[in-house]
Amino acid sequence: MDPELDPLAAGGLLERIVAWAGQAVGTPNGYICLIEPDSGEMVLRLGTGAYSGLVGLRMLKGEGLSGRVWETGQPLAIPDYSRWEGRVPQIAAENFRAVLGVPLIIGGNVIGVIGLAFSEPGREFSNDEVDQVSRFAEVASIALDNARLYAAAQQELVERQKAERRFRSLVEVLPVMVYSEEFEVGGSRMWVNPQVSMFGTTPEDAATKNFWKTRLHPEDRERVLAEEARCERTGEPFRMEYRTIHADGHVMWIRDECVLVRDDDGKPLYWQGVVVDLTDVRRALELEREATRRLRALDEMKNTFLDAVSHELRTPLAAIVGIGLTLEHKADILADADRSDLYTRLVANARKLDRLLNDLLDLDRLTHGIVAPKRRPTDVAALAARIADDWGLLNGRRPQVVAQPVTISLDPGKVERIIENLLANAARHTPRDTPVWVRVEHPPGGDGVLLAVEDAGAGVPAELRDSVFEPFRQGPDTPTHAPGVGIGLTLVARFAELHGGRAWVEERAGGGSSFRVLIPDAPQEG
Repeated sequence: MDPELDPLAAGGLLERIVAWAGQAVGTPNGYICLIEPDSGEMVLRLGTGAYSGLVGLRMLKGEGLSGRVWETGQPLAIPDYSRWEGRVPQIAAENFRAVLGVPLIIGGNVIGVIGLAFSEPGREFSNDEVDQVSRFAEVASIALDNARLYAAAQQELVERQKAERRFRSLVEVLPVMVYSEEFEVGGSRMWVNPQVSMFGTTPEDAATKNFWKTRLHPEDRERVLAEEARCERTGEPFRMEYRTIHADGHVMWIRDECVLVRDDDGKPLYWQGVVVDLTDVRRALELEREATRRLRALDEMKNTFLDAVSHELRTPLAAIVGIGLTLEHKADILADADRSDLYTRLVANARKLDRLLNDLLDLDRLTHGIVAPKRRPTDVAALAARIADDWGLLNGRRPQVVAQPVTISLDPGKVERIIENLLANAARHTPRDTPVWVRVEHPPGGDGVLLAVEDAGAGVPAELRDSVFEPFRQGPDTPTHAPGVGIGLTLVARFAELHGGRAWVEERAGGGSSFRVLIPDAPQEG
């Protein structure tokens, strides 16, 4: 098993994805198999329900359900595994009826399979359920790819630390500048070995009176001379790192270790020591510290992201499962109004879940540059009014639409996502009774359209108006009960850039925030 694809490296997200996929179709039986490139086998790495006892099971390409999916690179659903001629003999067939396997793909290559199974007879996987699980497979593939990248970053840090240790060991055995400086009142002369050339000077230059003190960096001169005087009084060894000036004028960091040698009567004779050039070591340490800071920030961002995604997925999933069970067992005895309300809530939570998964997948596709706008002439005012109405019905909070007639060539699906995410952001950061507006107008002095979603809330502080569009960044007033994932505004900015436009936020006249998106017109693609 490639350690860069170890499920543990994904921080437990794979286990949750299997559970979420099972909850989405209504089964506790799920698994993830991953391919071991070295052995040429696929190994069942994670298992839940009936698959929990099969962890460690190995398969070859083309063997069993997962082997077939590996071979074809396509999802495969078997209505009754117990009757299927391709089943794996080691698996007790009576525990499984309908089974489904979906490939996990990174860079066009199958790296594993996510699978689910029903134990009860007569239950089969519908096309919609296959599509649902395929989306979870995409999320799992992204998680594995991100785990691989994170492991590579960690490995790079380890290699950097190893290189530093090798460098330090090498310095200890290589020739260093060795010197002997005569102790004289009013000044001193120094003898050095040829390694003084590392400072751009010759032994003859270094032997001149007080030469070394003239090379001290002005900011370090006082502390170096003070330490020298202290060691002279106490007899302790002199050990310091400080800066000195190379002959060509650039600054060098050095490690200077020496002792003051005295005669039998205690009279000072000369300083004797060695000097090591630490400039590269200091630079390497600074690079290591920076890499550590970045890795720590990445880890904190990952944890924040996983916590938010877990909350955002779990909430609609729990609602969908609860409503589904209610309808399954009590639909016949419910009043029409109650049944209609349950269906409405079921659709709203399903759409919320679908929007979150689409946001995650779109952000990854945009990051990898594999999304292009599908432009066509669009009545933007009508589009905005429809989105506002639909959003109001689902959220019980109708925004006011102020729209000029504007028809330009754009991708209506992406613009719909822009408006939806801006409305969701306004709802998340303002009380329920706060007025919200959706505006559509011609931009001043140019072609295209200017979209705005405004609210009369607290607004966005000036110092945060750029960072709110960065991935996984959220405002200081984000509610703790519904923190969000932190990618909605990122997608707004990315979709705007996809059209050659831009997104920004400013203060609304009268107070609150005004999130704005400028989309230029473009000819319809042929």
